[in-house]
Amino acid sequence: MAIELKIGTRGTREEFEDTYTRSFLEDNGLLKLDPRKFAANCVWGVHTKYGYMCSFSFDDILTYMGDGTWDLRVAKETELTDEEKKVLSEPDKEF
Repeated sequence: MAIELKIGTRGTREEFEDTYTRSFLEDNGLLKLDPRKFAANCVWGVHTKYGYMCSFSFDDILTYMGDGTWDLRVAKETELTDEEKKVLSEPDKEF
């Protein structure tokens, strides 16, 4: 019996990782990216109608839209401190 993702299937990224194999998810538009190339340890590329977007959190909400396309909703926005906002607003400096 073939496993099938139904349109509208929704859950956290962690739930999908725990339920399906990596190869099955990759065949359906979720690509686990090489952690050696990213600061975050567990990064997934999610194929959306706008192209690939990155999921950095296990709590991100995914909804399967069909044909290997997903909707990605970030679980919670991170609040930046004033110091972090200042650093991010400064132009890059050469070292």
